[in-house]
Amino acid sequence: MNDLLLILGDDIKINTPFLNYVFKSYIFKFGELGDINFIDKNDKNIIENIINLSKIYKYITIFSSDENYHLIAKILASLNDDLLEIKFEDTLTPSLAINSKEGSFLVSLNDCDINLVKANPLNKLPEFLIRKNNLDLKFYIYGFKFEDVEAVFKEFETKFNTEISITRYSNFIIFAKAISKKFSDLNGLRDELLNTFINRVIFEENLAMFIISRLKNAKLKLSFAESCSCGLIASKIGEISGASEVFDGSLVTYSNEIKHLWLDVSNETLNEFGAVSKECVNEMLKGVLKTTGADFSMAISGIAGPSGGSEDKPVGTVIIGASSTEKQIVEKFFIKGDRNYIRNESVNIAFSLLLEVGSEIFLN
Repeated sequence: MNDLLLILGDDIKINTPFLNYVFKSYIFKFGELGDINFIDKNDKNIIENIINLSKIYKYITIFSSDENYHLIAKILASLNDDLLEIKFEDTLTPSLAINSKEGSFLVSLNDCDINLVKANPLNKLPEFLIRKNNLDLKFYIYGFKFEDVEAVFKEFETKFNTEISITRYSNFIIFAKAISKKFSDLNGLRDELLNTFINRVIFEENLAMFIISRLKNAKLKLSFAESCSCGLIASKIGEISGASEVFDGSLVTYSNEIKHLWLDVSNETLNEFGAVSKECVNEMLKGVLKTTGADFSMAISGIAGPSGGSEDKPVGTVIIGASSTEKQIVEKFFIKGDRNYIRNESVNIAFSLLLEVGSEIFLN
C-alpha cells in the first residue's frame, strides 16, 4: 500500500460521524482508503514517526484539527529546513510548499508527498492536494462465479503484466482492481474484459453512481420499498449528486400495517405468509411502482437480527426483489453477519437484481 491516512488527536478519532466523513471524502477523491494510523497529540516520538512513515509510504494525508494543526505544520517545515508563513488569513504554510489552499498544504519529505489537512468537526474539509501518478483500472463483474473469475484473472495478470486484486462485493457481483506496473497494458486488459465477460463488466468505482448514470441516459426513474433495510437503499442512492433526476421518493414500511396501508400488501398475504416472504415482497414491488410511478423498483424484507429470528426464518433471512413494469425477480437469501452487514449486503443484492431486471439498460 502506497497511501497512509494519519489522524492526529482524539477529537477526530472519537467523533464517529466526522471520522466517517473524512473516510468517505478520501474515498471519493482517491477511490479507496489507504492504511490508517492514529497518533496521540502527546506522542513524544511524533517527529520520528513522521520521518519513518515518509520512508515507507509514497503519499501521506495528515488530518488534524486546529488544536494540533500548527504543531504539525511547524514540524513539516522544520524537517525541510523551511519557515512558516501565513496564507489565506489563518493558515500557517511552509514557504516552500509545493501547493497550498486554505486549510491545506502539500510538501515533500523523503520522496513522499505529505498533505496536511485542517479537519475540524462541524466544518467542511479543505481540498486534498495530493495528485497520484499511479494508474489502475477498477471494475465490477456481474453474474460469474468467483472461482472462475479468479482463474481467468491469473492468466490476465501474466498476459497484460498487471496485478489484479479481487473481492466478493455481493452474492452476484465481484469487484476488482488492476494495478498498473512497468509495461502494463491496461487498455488491452479492458478490451479483453469486454470480450470475455460480454455485457457483464462495469467500469465504475461506485455501483449506485453507475445505476443513476444509466437511468439518466434512459430518462427513467426508480423507487424502493424497504423494511429491514430501513431506507438504506435510498441513502446509498441519495449519496450521489444528481440522484434527484432519477429518484422522486421511496417508502420505508417497517410494520405490517404500514405495508398494507402504503403499499397495498394484502392482509391475506401478511397473515398467511408473513412479511418475510416472496409473496409479500412481490406485492411491495408492485405497490411502490403504483404509488411512485417509477419505472423500476426494489424491495427488501427480512430479519437483520440479532433478535427476531425463528427456526423457519433465522436471523439473516432476507427476501429481496427488483422489478420493472414488465419483469420481476424475487429471491430468498440467507446472509451471515451482524445487523449492519446483513442490511448492507441486502442492498448490494438488490442492486444486483436490478441489473438483471433492467439488463437492457444497465448491461448492454
